[in-house]
Amino acid sequence: MKKTAFITALSIGVLSIGLAAAAPSDAVNQIRENSVQVLGILKNANGSNDNAVRRKAENYALPYFDFERMTALAIGNPWRKATAEQKQALTKEFQTLLIRTYSGTMLKFKNAKVVIKDQPVVKNNGKEVVVSVEITNPGSKPVNMAFTTYQDGSRYRVYNVAVEGGSLVTVYRNQFNQTISQKGINGLVDELKAKNGSK
Repeated sequence: MKKTAFITALSIGVLSIGLAAAAPSDAVNQIRENSVQVLGILKNANGSNDNAVRRKAENYALPYFDFERMTALAIGNPWRKATAEQKQALTKEFQTLLIRTYSGTMLKFKNAKVVIKDQPVVKNNGKEVVVSVEITNPGSKPVNMAFTTYQDGSRYRVYNVAVEGGSLVTVYRNQFNQTISQKGINGLVDELKAKNGSK
């Protein structure tokens, strides 16, 4: 889990995808360029400004993740029965949970080597592109990741991240569904709020 947290923390930065074209090759090139920019932000950390640097990297990347779709994927079938208000609350708390869980270790990747692969997998008539990335931290073995994105207007947004083939979103599904079966959707919202320290 610790290794997964490290890798996911960097993914928050690497996947700041502001794509102007729908061509998969353009998506790959943009991800590659943005990964360089985010690593550049992280390299400015000097110990006294770590929180500010981390927030800057997060703010740069987060708009390009679809947290509502990520939450729906993590919840599974019960999502369809949730009200609009419940979906909004679940999305807010799940986003907070992901950020709290993973962003704290983001700075450990400021010296990482990020290789964006040139052969993305195109799905859904070109509207979805899976981009493969290899991340190597000094002294560690390379870790393979896959970012599943979909076309949203003139850009792509991320809604799933896989590390060595395992989804970091659906890993929550069993836990969430168990809570829902026992306490209902509102019970899951309350549980997430408690974990996040939300009011």
